[in-house]
Amino acid sequence: MLEDNPFTPSLKSHKLTGRLEGYWLCSVSYDCRIIFTFRQDTDSGKTLIVIVDIGKHDQVY
Repeated sequence: MLEDNPFTPSLKSHKLTGRLEGYWLCSVSYDCRIIFTFRQDTDSGKTLIVIVDIGKHDQVY
């Protein structure tokens, strides 16, 4: 789902602030979060989703 549309409403994706500014967070389930960012592939020009961290709320913040 994240790969197809990172902004699907059920993921509740949102920008992070503070020390995690520049990253995004989505909720996979009640206790599973993914921090990710976007990068441009220089060869293909495609936008890639780069997963930075996966874990429970307290683990990823």
